Amino acid sequence: MSTPRITGKRNAITIAICGALVLSASAGWAQAPYDMAARVSLANEINQAYGALVTPSLSIAELFDIKNRLDKADSIGRNYGVDLDYREHSFIELCDIESRIRIALTINQQFGKNMD
Repeated sequence: MSTPRITGKRNAITIAICGALVLSASAGWAQAPYDMAARVSLANEINQAYGALVTPSLSIAELFDIKNRLDKADSIGRNYGVDLDYREHSFIELCDIESRIRIALTINQQFGKNMD
């Protein structure tokens, strides 16, 4: 007696899951053109500022990471005269390097010591 009821519940759950998957997949497809446009725009911005370095085939996260590292390495180079390769350091490491340079310069100015 309970077998048809259990089968009916399983079928209802299966249909609900399939419907949810279809709806979530269609929302993902709707975002694809916007995602591609954003990747192309960000890649173009990077390539215009720093030369041909990236392609739009990279993910948004990868492109933002590259842009942040390039901007930070460029800022350190302009402000402190230290040439850093963005590929060798993470963004966090570049921020740490900038902080250490700033502290060393402060110590040099205040105490007349030469700290590298």
